[in-house]
Amino acid sequence: MHIVTTTDKKIYFVPRAFDTSVSVKITDEETNTSSTESLTATQEANYLHITPTYTFEQDRYYSIRITGTNEIYRGKVFCTNQTDLEKFSINNGEFTHYEDTDNDNQYIYR
Repeated sequence: MHIVTTTDKKIYFVPRAFDTSVSVKITDEETNTSSTESLTATQEANYLHITPTYTFEQDRYYSIRITGTNEIYRGKVFCTNQTDLEKFSINNGEFTHYEDTDNDNQYIYR
């Protein structure tokens, strides 16, 4: 899975073939709408990278399909503006840890 932000949209991938003239189809998995554009991929070592002009929306998943002469890559993209990707959490700020301070956990056994 690739993680992009609303401003940094560069996607690195390992292709099945090294075609640099590619067509990129991005599908929003929430709305099921697609957008296709033609791009020039840049090769770096064993990777290609693209920078689509698509406007990603924060906290959404996308599927991406990249084709040259044939399909060269298929994958998922998630858009977030969280900056510390080493500690990335899809539940950022949504989970509250409850700590029982009186130690009276009670369980019902049958």
